[in-house]
Amino acid sequence: MIYIQKKSEPNLLLEYRHQMNARFDDMDSDVKNQLRESLLKEQGHLCAYCMKRIADTKDIKIEHFEARTLENELNYHNLLAVCKGGEGGPVQARSCDTKKENRPIFINPLNKSDMNRIYYNNSGEIHSSDTTEYEFEYYDSTGKYHSGYTSPEQDIHVSLNLNYENGAPLLGRKTALRKFQQLLHPYKDKKSKRLFLEKMQRVYSEQSEYMEPYVGIVRWYIEKKLNQL
Repeated sequence: MIYIQKKSEPNLLLEYRHQMNARFDDMDSDVKNQLRESLLKEQGHLCAYCMKRIADTKDIKIEHFEARTLENELNYHNLLAVCKGGEGGPVQARSCDTKKENRPIFINPLNKSDMNRIYYNNSGEIHSSDTTEYEFEYYDSTGKYHSGYTSPEQDIHVSLNLNYENGAPLLGRKTALRKFQQLLHPYKDKKSKRLFLEKMQRVYSEQSEYMEPYVGIVRWYIEKKLNQL
């Protein structure tokens, strides 16, 4: 995950939101399509949680970070574009919103402080240094009631399932990291290595409409290697 800076809401959503009795589920297709395009553009065409590439607006789910209510369901600043997270596949391999369902989580890609606590390891796992416990309760898709305690670190592992050993998110991060390590390999001395890393740090920190999949782990690795020089 990386910090997502929200931009202005799309015009069609703004117009629709001010209509009498406007509801998310009743949204016209042209409004929803512009909404999907806007979310993807500001997220660099990456899933807000696992950071896999989302190439087409047909491949996304619109996520309400805070559970939907009549008051917030059309609030653009509560909306994220996420992947389908293995929808229809094995339950143990599902991730992101497909795994989370209605369960509240306490790590938010719209919160810069939360994202500053994200770190990775060389095996591709993603973690949060925030282990603060929060109480949660919710009803799942079958109507069953759940309650308990969680933390941002636990949400990564359990609610979003981003570190499942055979899951697409972990394998994708591993691949992105190994690819970058191969690019770095030819640079042996400190000076050339530093110059290359600093250049790549600028490249990978740029916000663009199409960002590198799993860019978060690459940013982490670059900073780690620079600190070691």
